[in-house]
Amino acid sequence: MGARNDSAPQAGLVEIRNLHVLAGDGEAADRRTVRCPDRDRSVALEDCLACAESGGLARPAGARTDYASCRHPLSSGGGPSRGDARSLLEQTPVWSAMTTRVVALRPDVSLEAVGELFFDEVISGAPVVDEDGRPVGVVSTADLLGARFVAAGTREALPPGQVRWHGLEREPGVRAEMAPVDSVADAMTHGTVTVPETASIAKAAALMAVRGIHRLPVVAHDGCVVGIITSSDVARWVAQVGGYLPARA
Repeated sequence: MGARNDSAPQAGLVEIRNLHVLAGDGEAADRRTVRCPDRDRSVALEDCLACAESGGLARPAGARTDYASCRHPLSSGGGPSRGDARSLLEQTPVWSAMTTRVVALRPDVSLEAVGELFFDEVISGAPVVDEDGRPVGVVSTADLLGARFVAAGTREALPPGQVRWHGLEREPGVRAEMAPVDSVADAMTHGTVTVPETASIAKAAALMAVRGIHRLPVVAHDGCVVGIITSSDVARWVAQVGGYLPARA
């Protein structure tokens, strides 16, 4: 048995991201990726584990999920540290603060299934992706409500705030009735604003503020979704930098 090499680099733990995609036939698929410290971009978990620097999968004490063990020297970085706020906002990439376990939907998923999913997962929106995991839109609870009702006669879509009771007049001669919609494709907002995983937290926050939205799909170099950055994620990151919350593992 060889002597222990105390000078060998200790393996760092890299978070495994998961994009859980639900299709209309009820089937689900998982796309697992990691942020490779050597390539400085997202790679499939399978490619990570095949790397010479990989130490396999590891689960630290008290953790509920596995991490990828990596011997690359850049893999053991910590969370955000205190410093000049503007510099941190401009220099810290989105991938370090984003939500990494994301539920996504295919366009053919039924609205009934979406409602149940939002309730079960306690979420208010999800990206809509194609078969390769690239974003084609986004669907939210507001979209679900807005797509359910149209004005009788004109078939004009009614915003949620204008629908009070099904079948009642919202104004003289205009009644609300159920819209003929069945799937995510009928209700989603087509096209969506995304942000690269290498973009700064400041840029993501600016996009959400200007667009008046609360979430942005985060995409890798190949355009596939690898996470979501929300207004709550940004707030949490600020609290961590300020020392009010512990840094994310």
